[in-house]
Amino acid sequence: MEALSHNNINDFLAVAGDFLNADPVNNSVHLTSVDAAVQGRRTPTALISLHDNGTVVGAVTQMDGRPLHVAAMPPAAAPLVVAALKDSEINEVTGTRERVDAFRTLWREGGKELYALRLYRLGDLVVPDVHGEPRPATPADDDLITDWWTAFVAELDGLPRAEAEKRAADSRWMPAGHVVWQVDGVPVSWAASTTPIGGVSRVGPVYTPPEHRRHGYAAAVTAAVSQWAYGEGVDHVVLTADLANATANSVYQGIGFRAVSDWSEYSWV
Repeated sequence: MEALSHNNINDFLAVAGDFLNADPVNNSVHLTSVDAAVQGRRTPTALISLHDNGTVVGAVTQMDGRPLHVAAMPPAAAPLVVAALKDSEINEVTGTRERVDAFRTLWREGGKELYALRLYRLGDLVVPDVHGEPRPATPADDDLITDWWTAFVAELDGLPRAEAEKRAADSRWMPAGHVVWQVDGVPVSWAASTTPIGGVSRVGPVYTPPEHRRHGYAAAVTAAVSQWAYGEGVDHVVLTADLANATANSVYQGIGFRAVSDWSEYSWV
């Protein structure tokens, strides 16, 4: 097996694009990241294709300011990837657990797991019977969505608001469909899902303010944004959930999401 580093996103896609597109569910993050690079919204810092006897068998990507992504890296290729990145500053890695563990144990000692995650794919959608109704977000909702996105990041990562605003802004640009769940005209929950790439749309964030929780709004708005994604022509709707949040996992399973694989996000910072 060999690892080839690429300095140009189009060269990388010419070599590894078909491989990534062959499994768009597990490679969804790779595909949205490289699409952002093609569009000029992200700057690649690592683009590696992995080959065995002339056949592409894996890929590794990283965008500026984001974790190294190894979901498409065969675990056996970890030593080659570590060697290819020996002069790089890698402080965070994410992907399926087996692949993250294979990389991190060779990269350096220490660090800690930030999140244990589960990737889900939607099977047969079950639309819950919940009071209220969905509507597409409009430009008039921009301030609300920015505020809720910041609150979501602050709660998820335990960050002060100023830091959460920066982290939310890093993702706020991503092309996505946004759906608001409202009750008597009042927004009570919100969900986003990426615009289709490779026939896949990835749901997230999903956020309900604390004062509106325990009414089923998160399930309802997730189902609604999934319907939006299907309306955009996707073959698959996916999402990742923090395994520490049993409520969220139960909600997603209850509307038809089924487990695909377990993921990890690991940091040395």
